[in-house]
Amino acid sequence: MARRVSLRTRVVAAVSGASIVAGGLVLLATPSASAQSIRQIKAQIASTRAQLRKLNNQAETASERYDAARIALGAAQLRAAAASKRLASTQAQVARAQRAAASFAVAAYTGDANNSLTAVIAGSTRTLLARDDTLEAISTTQSAALVRIAAAKRAEEQAQVDATAALAQQRRATTAMAAQRTRVLAAAGKEQQILKGLQTKEAELIRAAKARAARIAARRAAAALAAKRAAAAAAARAVQKQTVTQPVPVPAPASPPHHSPQVSGSGGAATAVAWAYREIGKPYVWGAAGPNSFDCSGLAQYVWGKAGVYLQHYTGAQWHEGTHVDRSQLEPGDLVFFAYNTSDPSTIHHVGIYIGGGEMIDAPYTGVDVRKDPAFRSDYIGAVRP
Repeated sequence: MARRVSLRTRVVAAVSGASIVAGGLVLLATPSASAQSIRQIKAQIASTRAQLRKLNNQAETASERYDAARIALGAAQLRAAAASKRLASTQAQVARAQRAAASFAVAAYTGDANNSLTAVIAGSTRTLLARDDTLEAISTTQSAALVRIAAAKRAEEQAQVDATAALAQQRRATTAMAAQRTRVLAAAGKEQQILKGLQTKEAELIRAAKARAARIAARRAAAALAAKRAAAAAAARAVQKQTVTQPVPVPAPASPPHHSPQVSGSGGAATAVAWAYREIGKPYVWGAAGPNSFDCSGLAQYVWGKAGVYLQHYTGAQWHEGTHVDRSQLEPGDLVFFAYNTSDPSTIHHVGIYIGGGEMIDAPYTGVDVRKDPAFRSDYIGAVRP
Protein backbone atom coordinates (compact mmCIF):
# COMPACT_ATOMS: atom_id res chain seq x y z
CA MET A 1 0.00 0.00 0.00
CA ALA A 2 2.87 2.34 0.88
CA ARG A 3 4.45 1.64 -2.50
CA ARG A 4 1.22 2.49 -4.30
CA VAL A 5 0.87 5.80 -2.46
CA SER A 6 4.51 6.65 -3.23
CA LEU A 7 4.04 5.93 -6.94
CA ARG A 8 0.90 8.05 -7.09
CA THR A 9 2.76 10.89 -5.37
CA ARG A 10 5.57 10.75 -7.95
CA VAL A 11 3.14 10.82 -10.89
CA VAL A 12 1.27 13.77 -9.46
CA ALA A 13 4.53 15.59 -8.75
CA ALA A 14 5.43 15.32 -12.43
CA VAL A 15 2.37 17.33 -13.43
CA SER A 16 1.70 19.48 -10.33
CA GLY A 17 2.91 23.00 -9.82
CA ALA A 18 2.52 23.84 -13.53
CA SER A 19 -0.05 26.43 -14.49
CA ILE A 20 -1.52 27.70 -17.77
CA VAL A 21 -2.73 31.24 -18.18
CA ALA A 22 -5.13 31.78 -21.09
CA GLY A 23 -7.77 34.49 -21.25
CA GLY A 24 -7.37 35.15 -17.54
CA LEU A 25 -8.04 31.53 -16.45
CA VAL A 26 -5.34 29.79 -14.36
CA LEU A 27 -5.29 25.98 -14.17
CA LEU A 28 -3.24 24.25 -11.45
CA ALA A 29 -2.76 20.48 -11.62
CA THR A 30 -3.25 18.95 -8.18
CA PRO A 31 -2.98 15.34 -7.02
CA SER A 32 -6.77 15.01 -6.95
CA ALA A 33 -7.53 16.90 -10.14
CA SER A 34 -5.21 15.74 -12.95
CA ALA A 35 -8.08 14.20 -14.95
CA GLN A 36 -10.19 17.28 -14.30
CA SER A 37 -7.28 19.47 -15.43
CA ILE A 38 -7.10 17.59 -18.72
CA ARG A 39 -10.84 18.13 -19.25
CA GLN A 40 -10.49 21.83 -18.44
CA ILE A 41 -7.57 22.24 -20.81
CA LYS A 42 -9.49 20.43 -23.55
CA ALA A 43 -12.38 22.85 -23.01
CA GLN A 44 -9.93 25.78 -23.19
CA ILE A 45 -8.40 24.39 -26.37
CA ALA A 46 -11.85 24.12 -27.98
CA SER A 47 -12.69 27.70 -26.93
CA THR A 48 -9.32 29.02 -28.13
CA ARG A 49 -9.67 27.24 -31.46
CA ALA A 50 -13.09 28.81 -31.95
CA GLN A 51 -11.64 32.25 -31.18
CA LEU A 52 -8.71 31.58 -33.52
CA ARG A 53 -11.10 30.58 -36.33
CA LYS A 54 -13.00 33.82 -35.77
CA LEU A 55 -9.79 35.88 -35.85
CA ASN A 56 -8.52 34.04 -38.93
CA ASN A 57 -11.80 34.81 -40.72
CA GLN A 58 -11.48 38.46 -39.68
CA ALA A 59 -7.87 38.54 -40.90
CA GLU A 60 -8.88 37.00 -44.21
CA THR A 61 -11.66 39.57 -44.62
CA ALA A 62 -9.28 42.41 -43.75
CA SER A 63 -6.76 41.07 -46.26
CA GLU A 64 -9.36 40.88 -49.02
CA ARG A 65 -10.55 44.42 -48.25
CA TYR A 66 -6.97 45.61 -48.43
CA ASP A 67 -6.60 43.92 -51.83
CA ALA A 68 -9.71 45.78 -53.03
CA ALA A 69 -8.39 49.08 -51.64
CA ARG A 70 -5.04 48.48 -53.31
CA ILE A 71 -6.74 47.95 -56.68
CA ALA A 72 -8.84 51.11 -56.16
CA LEU A 73 -5.67 53.03 -55.27
CA GLY A 74 -4.08 52.03 -58.57
CA ALA A 75 -7.15 53.29 -60.46
CA ALA A 76 -7.09 56.58 -58.53
CA GLN A 77 -3.41 57.04 -59.38
CA LEU A 78 -4.19 56.55 -63.08
CA ARG A 79 -7.03 59.10 -62.94
CA ALA A 80 -4.83 61.67 -61.17
CA ALA A 81 -2.06 61.17 -63.75
CA ALA A 82 -4.54 61.60 -66.63
CA ALA A 83 -5.91 64.80 -65.06
CA SER A 84 -2.36 66.16 -64.73
CA LYS A 85 -1.66 65.38 -68.38
CA ARG A 86 -4.84 67.14 -69.56
CA LEU A 87 -4.06 70.16 -67.38
CA ALA A 88 -0.55 70.45 -68.83
CA SER A 89 -1.98 70.32 -72.38
CA THR A 90 -4.56 73.05 -71.61
CA GLN A 91 -1.94 75.24 -69.95
CA ALA A 92 0.22 74.96 -73.09
CA GLN A 93 -2.74 76.03 -75.26
CA VAL A 94 -3.39 79.05 -73.01
CA ALA A 95 0.27 80.05 -73.19
CA ARG A 96 0.30 79.82 -77.00
CA ALA A 97 -2.89 81.88 -77.29
CA GLN A 98 -1.54 84.51 -74.91
CA ARG A 99 1.69 84.78 -76.89
CA ALA A 100 -0.24 85.19 -80.15
CA ALA A 101 -2.46 87.91 -78.66
CA ALA A 102 0.57 89.71 -77.24
CA SER A 103 2.38 89.60 -80.62
CA PHE A 104 -0.64 91.07 -82.37
CA ALA A 105 -0.90 93.88 -79.78
CA VAL A 106 2.81 94.74 -80.09
CA ALA A 107 2.60 94.76 -83.88
CA ALA A 108 -0.38 97.11 -83.78
CA TYR A 109 1.40 99.44 -81.35
CA THR A 110 4.67 99.67 -83.31
CA GLY A 111 3.03 99.95 -86.68
CA ASP A 112 4.32 96.60 -87.91
CA ALA A 113 0.74 95.48 -88.19
CA ASN A 114 0.49 97.78 -91.25
CA ASN A 115 2.95 95.55 -93.09
CA SER A 116 1.05 92.38 -92.32
CA LEU A 117 -2.44 93.91 -92.76
CA THR A 118 -1.84 96.10 -95.81
CA ALA A 119 -4.84 94.66 -97.55
CA VAL A 120 -7.02 95.70 -94.65
CA ILE A 121 -5.92 99.34 -94.12
CA ALA A 122 -5.05 100.23 -97.74
CA GLY A 123 -7.73 101.77 -100.04
CA SER A 124 -10.09 104.63 -100.26
CA THR A 125 -11.84 106.34 -97.39
CA ARG A 126 -15.11 104.84 -98.62
CA THR A 127 -14.07 101.31 -97.49
CA LEU A 128 -12.32 102.32 -94.27
CA LEU A 129 -15.35 101.60 -92.05
CA ALA A 130 -15.60 98.06 -93.41
CA ARG A 131 -11.89 97.48 -92.73
CA ASP A 132 -12.26 98.81 -89.17
CA ASP A 133 -15.04 96.30 -88.68
CA THR A 134 -12.69 93.57 -89.90
CA LEU A 135 -9.97 94.54 -87.39
CA GLU A 136 -12.53 94.61 -84.60
CA ALA A 137 -13.74 91.13 -85.63
CA ILE A 138 -10.19 89.79 -85.49
CA SER A 139 -9.70 91.24 -82.03
CA THR A 140 -13.04 89.86 -80.84
CA THR A 141 -12.19 86.39 -82.18
CA GLN A 142 -8.89 86.36 -80.33
CA SER A 143 -10.57 87.51 -77.12
CA ALA A 144 -13.23 84.80 -77.42
CA ALA A 145 -10.56 82.15 -77.98
CA LEU A 146 -8.70 83.32 -74.89
CA VAL A 147 -11.91 83.17 -72.84
CA ARG A 148 -12.69 79.63 -74.02
CA ILE A 149 -9.17 78.39 -73.32
CA ALA A 150 -9.12 80.08 -69.90
CA ALA A 151 -12.42 78.37 -69.05
CA ALA A 152 -11.00 75.03 -70.16
CA LYS A 153 -7.97 75.64 -68.01
CA ARG A 154 -10.15 76.34 -64.96
CA ALA A 155 -12.11 73.15 -65.61
CA GLU A 156 -8.94 71.09 -65.92
CA GLU A 157 -7.54 72.67 -62.77
CA GLN A 158 -10.72 71.68 -60.89
CA ALA A 159 -10.47 68.15 -62.33
CA GLN A 160 -6.88 67.99 -61.11
CA VAL A 161 -7.94 69.13 -57.63
CA ASP A 162 -10.73 66.54 -57.52
CA ALA A 163 -8.46 63.73 -58.74
CA THR A 164 -5.74 64.64 -56.26
CA ALA A 165 -8.25 64.72 -53.40
CA ALA A 166 -9.68 61.34 -54.44
CA LEU A 167 -6.16 59.89 -54.61
CA ALA A 168 -5.33 61.19 -51.12
CA GLN A 169 -8.58 59.77 -49.74
CA GLN A 170 -7.90 56.37 -51.32
CA ARG A 171 -4.37 56.36 -49.93
CA ARG A 172 -5.75 57.00 -46.44
CA ALA A 173 -8.31 54.23 -46.89
CA THR A 174 -5.64 51.80 -48.10
CA THR A 175 -3.39 52.65 -45.15
CA ALA A 176 -6.31 52.14 -42.74
CA MET A 177 -7.10 48.73 -44.29
CA ALA A 178 -3.46 47.67 -43.95
CA ALA A 179 -3.41 48.77 -40.29
CA GLN A 180 -6.64 46.89 -39.56
CA ARG A 181 -5.23 43.72 -41.13
CA THR A 182 -2.03 44.07 -39.06
CA ARG A 183 -4.01 44.41 -35.82
CA VAL A 184 -6.15 41.35 -36.53
CA LEU A 185 -3.13 39.26 -37.55
CA ALA A 186 -1.35 40.25 -34.35
CA ALA A 187 -4.36 39.15 -32.28
CA ALA A 188 -4.53 35.87 -34.21
CA GLY A 189 -0.81 35.32 -33.60
CA LYS A 190 -1.26 35.76 -29.84
CA GLU A 191 -4.21 33.38 -29.87
CA GLN A 192 -2.11 30.87 -31.79
CA GLN A 193 0.58 31.02 -29.09
CA ILE A 194 -2.03 30.50 -26.37
CA LEU A 195 -3.35 27.47 -28.28
CA LYS A 196 0.15 26.00 -28.60
CA GLY A 197 0.73 26.46 -24.89
CA LEU A 198 -2.52 24.71 -24.05
CA GLN A 199 -1.76 21.85 -26.44
CA THR A 200 1.70 21.43 -24.92
CA LYS A 201 0.25 21.31 -21.42
CA GLU A 202 -2.40 18.83 -22.51
CA ALA A 203 0.28 16.59 -24.02
CA GLU A 204 2.31 16.77 -20.79
CA LEU A 205 -0.67 15.77 -18.66
CA ILE A 206 -1.62 12.96 -21.03
CA ARG A 207 1.96 11.65 -21.09
CA ALA A 208 2.05 11.67 -17.28
CA ALA A 209 -1.30 9.88 -17.08
CA LYS A 210 -0.16 7.28 -19.62
CA ALA A 211 3.10 6.75 -17.73
CA ARG A 212 1.18 6.24 -14.52
CA ALA A 213 -1.19 3.80 -16.23
CA ALA A 214 1.77 1.96 -17.78
CA ARG A 215 3.48 1.57 -14.40
CA ILE A 216 0.29 0.27 -12.83
CA ALA A 217 -0.21 -2.13 -15.76
CA ALA A 218 3.41 -3.29 -15.48
CA ARG A 219 3.00 -4.05 -11.78
CA ARG A 220 -0.18 -5.95 -12.44
CA ALA A 221 1.41 -7.85 -15.29
CA ALA A 222 4.41 -8.71 -13.12
CA ALA A 223 2.12 -9.91 -10.34
CA ALA A 224 0.07 -11.97 -12.81
CA LEU A 225 3.24 -13.46 -14.29
CA ALA A 226 4.58 -14.33 -10.84
CA ALA A 227 1.29 -16.03 -9.95
CA LYS A 228 1.30 -17.90 -13.23
CA ARG A 229 4.86 -19.11 -12.69
CA ALA A 230 4.07 -20.19 -9.16
CA ALA A 231 1.03 -22.13 -10.39
CA ALA A 232 3.09 -23.70 -13.15
CA ALA A 233 5.80 -24.73 -10.70
CA ALA A 234 3.21 -26.25 -8.42
CA ALA A 235 1.63 -28.13 -11.30
CA ALA A 236 5.05 -29.34 -12.43
CA ARG A 237 5.84 -30.67 -9.02
CA ALA A 238 2.43 -32.32 -8.84
CA VAL A 239 2.54 -34.11 -12.17
CA GLN A 240 6.35 -34.23 -12.55
CA LYS A 241 5.96 -32.70 -16.01
CA GLN A 242 7.76 -29.76 -17.50
CA THR A 243 5.53 -27.20 -19.06
CA VAL A 244 6.71 -25.91 -22.41
CA THR A 245 5.30 -22.67 -23.59
CA GLN A 246 5.55 -21.61 -27.18
CA PRO A 247 5.48 -17.99 -28.18
CA VAL A 248 2.47 -16.83 -30.05
CA PRO A 249 3.50 -15.56 -33.48
CA VAL A 250 2.73 -11.91 -34.02
CA PRO A 251 1.66 -11.09 -37.57
CA ALA A 252 3.59 -8.36 -39.29
CA PRO A 253 1.62 -5.15 -39.66
CA ALA A 254 0.16 -4.60 -43.07
CA SER A 255 1.64 -1.73 -44.99
CA PRO A 256 -0.78 1.10 -45.59
CA PRO A 257 -2.14 1.43 -49.12
CA HIS A 258 -0.58 4.04 -51.30
CA HIS A 259 -2.99 6.69 -52.46
CA SER A 260 -2.22 8.77 -55.51
CA PRO A 261 -4.48 11.76 -56.13
CA GLN A 262 -6.68 11.26 -59.18
CA VAL A 263 -6.43 14.50 -61.14
CA SER A 264 -9.61 15.10 -63.10
CA GLY A 265 -11.39 17.94 -64.83
CA SER A 266 -11.85 19.10 -68.40
CA GLY A 267 -9.70 21.47 -70.41
CA GLY A 268 -7.83 24.02 -68.31
CA ALA A 269 -9.56 22.72 -65.17
CA ALA A 270 -7.46 19.54 -65.21
CA THR A 271 -4.30 21.65 -65.32
CA ALA A 272 -5.54 23.89 -62.48
CA VAL A 273 -6.39 20.86 -60.31
CA ALA A 274 -3.03 19.20 -61.03
CA TRP A 275 -1.17 22.36 -59.98
CA ALA A 276 -3.35 22.71 -56.88
CA TYR A 277 -2.22 19.22 -55.77
CA ARG A 278 1.40 20.27 -56.30
CA GLU A 279 1.05 23.20 -53.90
CA ILE A 280 -0.22 21.11 -50.96
CA GLY A 281 2.07 21.62 -47.97
CA LYS A 282 3.26 25.12 -48.92
CA PRO A 283 2.69 27.79 -46.23
CA TYR A 284 -0.09 30.35 -46.09
CA VAL A 285 1.28 33.89 -46.39
CA TRP A 286 -1.09 36.82 -46.76
CA GLY A 287 -0.82 38.57 -50.11
CA ALA A 288 1.30 35.75 -51.60
CA ALA A 289 0.50 34.26 -55.01
CA GLY A 290 3.28 31.67 -55.37
CA PRO A 291 5.34 29.91 -56.18
CA ASN A 292 6.54 29.20 -52.60
CA SER A 293 3.59 30.49 -50.51
CA PHE A 294 -0.02 31.53 -51.03
CA ASP A 295 -3.15 33.11 -49.63
CA CYS A 296 -6.56 31.80 -50.74
CA SER A 297 -7.17 34.06 -53.77
CA GLY A 298 -3.45 33.96 -54.65
CA LEU A 299 -3.60 30.13 -54.88
CA ALA A 300 -6.66 30.29 -57.17
CA GLN A 301 -4.96 32.90 -59.35
CA TYR A 302 -1.74 30.84 -59.54
CA VAL A 303 -3.18 27.42 -60.48
CA TRP A 304 -5.60 28.84 -63.06
CA GLY A 305 -2.77 30.96 -64.44
CA LYS A 306 -0.96 27.68 -65.20
CA ALA A 307 -4.02 26.80 -67.32
CA GLY A 308 -3.75 30.09 -69.23
CA VAL A 309 -6.62 31.85 -67.43
CA TYR A 310 -5.84 35.13 -65.64
CA LEU A 311 -7.77 35.90 -62.43
CA GLN A 312 -7.40 38.96 -60.22
CA HIS A 313 -5.79 38.45 -56.80
CA TYR A 314 -9.01 39.20 -54.91
CA THR A 315 -11.94 36.94 -53.97
CA GLY A 316 -14.46 39.73 -54.62
CA ALA A 317 -13.22 40.02 -58.22
CA GLN A 318 -12.88 36.23 -58.76
CA TRP A 319 -16.58 35.82 -57.87
CA HIS A 320 -17.36 37.67 -61.13
CA GLU A 321 -14.62 36.09 -63.30
CA GLY A 322 -16.47 33.12 -64.74
CA THR A 323 -19.81 31.33 -64.98
CA HIS A 324 -21.74 30.65 -61.77
CA VAL A 325 -22.59 26.95 -61.42
CA ASP A 326 -25.02 25.14 -59.15
CA ARG A 327 -23.58 22.98 -56.39
CA SER A 328 -25.08 19.89 -58.05
CA GLN A 329 -23.17 20.72 -61.26
CA LEU A 330 -19.74 21.25 -59.67
CA GLU A 331 -16.72 19.88 -61.51
CA PRO A 332 -13.05 19.66 -60.46
CA GLY A 333 -11.34 23.01 -61.05
CA ASP A 334 -14.39 25.13 -60.17
CA LEU A 335 -13.81 27.83 -57.55
CA VAL A 336 -15.91 27.49 -54.39
CA PHE A 337 -16.58 30.60 -52.28
CA PHE A 338 -17.45 31.20 -48.62
CA ALA A 339 -19.09 34.25 -47.01
CA TYR A 340 -20.18 35.53 -43.61
CA ASN A 341 -23.65 36.16 -45.04
CA THR A 342 -24.46 33.50 -47.64
CA SER A 343 -27.05 35.77 -49.27
CA ASP A 344 -24.62 38.67 -49.69
CA PRO A 345 -21.59 38.17 -52.03
CA SER A 346 -19.99 41.35 -50.65
CA THR A 347 -19.19 39.37 -47.46
CA ILE A 348 -17.13 36.68 -49.29
CA HIS A 349 -13.94 36.00 -47.34
CA HIS A 350 -12.50 32.72 -48.71
CA VAL A 351 -12.08 30.71 -51.94
CA GLY A 352 -10.87 27.17 -52.70
CA ILE A 353 -10.31 24.94 -55.77
CA TYR A 354 -12.87 22.13 -55.95
CA ILE A 355 -11.27 18.69 -56.63
CA GLY A 356 -14.34 16.45 -56.47
CA GLY A 357 -15.72 14.16 -53.81
CA GLY A 358 -16.90 17.10 -51.72
CA GLU A 359 -13.34 18.32 -51.19
CA MET A 360 -11.32 21.38 -52.15
CA ILE A 361 -7.68 22.45 -52.00
CA ASP A 362 -7.22 25.82 -50.33
CA ALA A 363 -4.81 28.05 -48.42
CA PRO A 364 -6.76 28.34 -45.13
CA TYR A 365 -5.09 30.94 -42.91
CA THR A 366 -1.86 31.96 -41.17
CA GLY A 367 -0.12 29.01 -39.52
CA VAL A 368 -1.78 26.38 -41.74
CA ASP A 369 -0.30 25.07 -45.00
CA VAL A 370 -2.13 24.54 -48.28
CA ARG A 371 -4.24 21.43 -47.79
CA LYS A 372 -7.40 19.51 -48.68
CA ASP A 373 -10.55 20.61 -46.83
CA PRO A 374 -14.30 19.90 -46.99
CA ALA A 375 -15.81 22.05 -49.74
CA PHE A 376 -19.34 22.35 -48.37
CA ARG A 377 -19.12 24.24 -45.10
CA SER A 378 -21.98 26.14 -43.48
CA ASP A 379 -20.68 29.41 -44.97
CA TYR A 380 -20.63 28.10 -48.57
CA ILE A 381 -22.18 30.74 -50.88
CA GLY A 382 -21.59 29.40 -54.40
CA ALA A 383 -19.16 28.43 -57.14
CA VAL A 384 -17.69 29.88 -60.33
CA ARG A 385 -16.23 28.11 -63.35
CA PRO A 386 -13.40 30.34 -64.76
